[in-house]
Amino acid sequence: MNCTGKGNRGMPVQERRYKKGAIIWMENSKAMPFFFILKSGQLKQYLRLMDTEEVTLLAPGDTFGLIGCLTGHNYLDRLIAVEDSVVVMIRNEELIPFLSKKPDIFIKIVSDYSNRLRRINQKLFQLCSPSVYKDLPDQFLTIAAYYESQKNWKNALYALECYATLGDNPELKSKAQAEIDRIQAEQGKAPPYPERIGHHAVYQAGEIIFLEQEKGNEFYFIEQGKVKICHIDKENEFVIAVLKPGEFFGEMAILNQEERNASAIAFEQTRLLVLTKDTFINELGIEILKKVFTSLSRRMWYSFRRSINLSYRNPVLRLYDCLDFIIESRGGQKKDAAYLFDITFHDLRTMTNTLNLEDSRIKEFVGDDNIRINYGTISITNLSKFYDMLKLYRGREHSL
Repeated sequence: MNCTGKGNRGMPVQERRYKKGAIIWMENSKAMPFFFILKSGQLKQYLRLMDTEEVTLLAPGDTFGLIGCLTGHNYLDRLIAVEDSVVVMIRNEELIPFLSKKPDIFIKIVSDYSNRLRRINQKLFQLCSPSVYKDLPDQFLTIAAYYESQKNWKNALYALECYATLGDNPELKSKAQAEIDRIQAEQGKAPPYPERIGHHAVYQAGEIIFLEQEKGNEFYFIEQGKVKICHIDKENEFVIAVLKPGEFFGEMAILNQEERNASAIAFEQTRLLVLTKDTFINELGIEILKKVFTSLSRRMWYSFRRSINLSYRNPVLRLYDCLDFIIESRGGQKKDAAYLFDITFHDLRTMTNTLNLEDSRIKEFVGDDNIRINYGTISITNLSKFYDMLKLYRGREHSL
């Protein structure tokens, strides 16, 4: 690393200079406890997804390093100075107090990273779902058809009513209304939801919070329960992430004045704090504001990591690698040399887009004596042997 710095190590804000060609960090290198703002010069950011390498040019004013700064996960990208550059570094513990005094900058950074997350999620859709979100209003009808096939009439009515309100094709709107009338005649009217108490909302398991392509002027902080972020086509529900208490979602649409690009469904009974763009900085304390950034960082890391996983050609490697990034995200329980995951094999296959493959395509994983597939759980008997197998399959993938 060819660089010089100024500022004391204990100072919240420092500067560091990088010579042209300097490597700031490499893939899988340990994250530094800093958030970075490019003051002058140019940097190139490289992210490899198997057959392709995405390259982003960073200009003065651009920011980077948020994921590593707030989550501690190793860097997934490679960063190189294109020319002599100066970088401002803000320590992780000082980042939110620093930005809370500059609300315009705070909103700009959250908006910028939300846009990045939107693009990452689009790549996930392209890797995993044949019916990729394409800004088509009739996506509501696709979602309605999925829920009708599941006999989930409440959610089917929600999607149909979205189209009846927001759709722009008079013929399809008429058909949507006719379908609403038919379902209500046969199944009865769906009960209203959610239950609102001031700035709080309570959703029951399976209830829709919002659907992709809806417009929204609110976003949400999870106080209790879990929320599933997903993309829905006629046959499947592709889960992007399951968010837990302390996490935010829905901010992309209101900060960037765009339609929702994913659906949010209550995974279990869930209590949400409902916020708007104009009030959330004033109403929330520094600890909660930090959770906004931390939640966004974790979701970006998770989506990046899943994009890498789904780009692997070998489905057996996708299964091993998925367990690895669940371990990385601190899911499950480590006990001595073993590891227990509180997910089903069906969940694992759904996450890795292997659910529709013949069992013969993944027999090497299923036949691994080191991995035990039980009812409701998966366990690894010996982590060392697991990582040996993961290294073997990754090596084969890269040699293709």
